[in-house]
Amino acid sequence: MRAVDRLDAENTTVVPSEGGGGAPSGNEKAVEQSWSDVMRLLEQAAAIAAARGCDPQSFTGAAFTAYVAKNPAFRQWLETMQLAHQLERLRREGRIGVA
Repeated sequence: MRAVDRLDAENTTVVPSEGGGGAPSGNEKAVEQSWSDVMRLLEQAAAIAAARGCDPQSFTGAAFTAYVAKNPAFRQWLETMQLAHQLERLRREGRIGVA
């Protein structure tokens, strides 16, 4: 089974842990385990890409594209930030007014 298929099959969700100190809660331990699984699978994918002569920019671009494709909320956030940046640039250039 390919590393990408395995990641999809495991349906591993990595949720950022809430701040705080002390001993890790059960949720934080699950996040740590999920993160180590993700890192292991990324290392496997990188090894395969390197063995097949894939250049680093293509590998990171494909990894980022795959992540965005599987995370619609992140895609929406990126689109919103891009629009905000474009509007701010147009305002600075005096091409649109401030409402």
